[in-house]
Amino acid sequence: MEFTNMDHITINVVDLEKTLWFYGELLELKSLPLVEFETETIYYFQLPGSIKLELIDYKNKSEKHELNGLERGIFRHLAFNCDNVFEFEDLLTKHGFSFHVPVSFNEKLGFYGGLTKDPNGVELEFLQYK
Repeated sequence: MEFTNMDHITINVVDLEKTLWFYGELLELKSLPLVEFETETIYYFQLPGSIKLELIDYKNKSEKHELNGLERGIFRHLAFNCDNVFEFEDLLTKHGFSFHVPVSFNEKLGFYGGLTKDPNGVELEFLQYK
């Protein structure tokens, strides 16, 4: 028995309009067909390879929890390889998504990388191997 691939990553949406703009327009991910259920609508975007980004917009909204990334036992962030991480940093910063960890070279890991958050508060890492 073995895993054949990773299928999707899910984010519970806080601001649907801004989230769809962020992933669809700003990051230019390909939109896939959405799926509607009685309690939620799921929006999909194609990530590199066969992995999908699944954005769930629940009809009954719950309270948003703020995390600082140091909590134990939580999912920390999504990391994206880029062909030019500095261009991504400039693009996102220009649109109001500041990098709380600016792009810099991490000598121990061998890449340039930085951290920002999406419209839902999900931490995203953008990196480029040297």
